[in-house]
Amino acid sequence: MKTYSFYALFLIMLMGCADPARISGFDSEKWQQDKKGCQGQRSTMVSDFETIRRDLYGRPEAEVKDILGKPDAEQLMRRGQRVFIYYFEPGSQCKERNKLSEANRAEVRFNALSKVSEITYLRPVPASK
Repeated sequence: MKTYSFYALFLIMLMGCADPARISGFDSEKWQQDKKGCQGQRSTMVSDFETIRRDLYGRPEAEVKDILGKPDAEQLMRRGQRVFIYYFEPGSQCKERNKLSEANRAEVRFNALSKVSEITYLRPVPASK
């Protein structure tokens, strides 16, 4: 019985030491440092985000948090779905913490299995080159 407990504890420790998920070519640190897009850094990263958008589909919630950080806002939907909101630009969200802003943003929708099923924008973004 002790042997099984040891192996279970060892596996848990290994999982905790895993490197955070990243997508090559996307500066996750720069994105995450610009909370709610209020510093204007994310507005320069819109084309970078558009480039990785398809790579986010099917990823679990934990990986999205590794790549994009904690969401700026979150909505709970029917049937166990959730939406993470990440702002691209400064707006009223910078002063009013608990209200959604009309600033452009990405909305990352998760299905009931907590995997990315859809990513939309409040307003269209310029096509990436």
